[in-house]
Amino acid sequence: MAGSDNKRIGVVMDMKLHMRAGWDWLKDHLYIWIILFLYQLLWGFLLFRFMDSVIMPILRRYPSPAPTEMSSQLFLLESQFQLTKTSTYTPYLWIIVAFIAVRMLLTPIIHAGICYSMANHRTESGLTFFRGIAAVWKPFALLYLLETALMLAPAYWAIPYLAEVLASNPSWQMLLTGALPVSLAWLVGGWLLHHLFLFLQFGAGSDMSLLHALKNGIVHVLPVIGLSLLFVLISLVCSTLVTTAAMLWTGMTALILQQAYPALRAFLKLWSLSSRYHAWNHRKP
Repeated sequence: MAGSDNKRIGVVMDMKLHMRAGWDWLKDHLYIWIILFLYQLLWGFLLFRFMDSVIMPILRRYPSPAPTEMSSQLFLLESQFQLTKTSTYTPYLWIIVAFIAVRMLLTPIIHAGICYSMANHRTESGLTFFRGIAAVWKPFALLYLLETALMLAPAYWAIPYLAEVLASNPSWQMLLTGALPVSLAWLVGGWLLHHLFLFLQFGAGSDMSLLHALKNGIVHVLPVIGLSLLFVLISLVCSTLVTTAAMLWTGMTALILQQAYPALRAFLKLWSLSSRYHAWNHRKP
């Protein structure tokens, strides 16, 4: 019994050690947090403006006042005709493709700078984030493309199966016994796969062989997964508190909270990543 209690205390102390190390790194690299926050803010603004320019003209065409059944059917038929028989929305589809391509290009570049900064913050000074982008963006891009391909590979089997289940008998029983297990398996499998590639990214940023990085991650997989779950819980709690506060305190207070939350989300993301890096690279005395 005493041995079990000591083991639990040791796990808690290790988690606190990793979180403290991640916090110390983040304090020394606040400029990365600012860059990530501005990137997410700009990305969100561009997406909002794009969706607003596409959706609002469609909504203005919706029958008003309250539509009858016939007017609603005519609206849907017109929308279907515009999508399938004309090229009206083709430019918008190309813009969406461009958004996805830019996102896929920038994501591994940003991860390269972050991981290189975590690996070299004790040996190098200055803006290691930008030096990391120049030094290791190529292996990070390859790892990101491979991870994305493996993440999407189950869609070849899962999406037709889920579509068939939903189309054949969309009841709660079928959803629970047919669609839900497949969706959860895909979600959990993708989450675990993401952590395996996270170990490889840590190794690429640390100039370590991929095999050694993967072995190091498997050895420390439990604290890394534990930290990941802990920060997911913290993020959910923060999101719930911000949403609840915005609903209770409407007006300028709600606007400030909604605008400040992306900064908090970027902060927690970097803290989580740096804590998991310390757990992955931790050597017990």
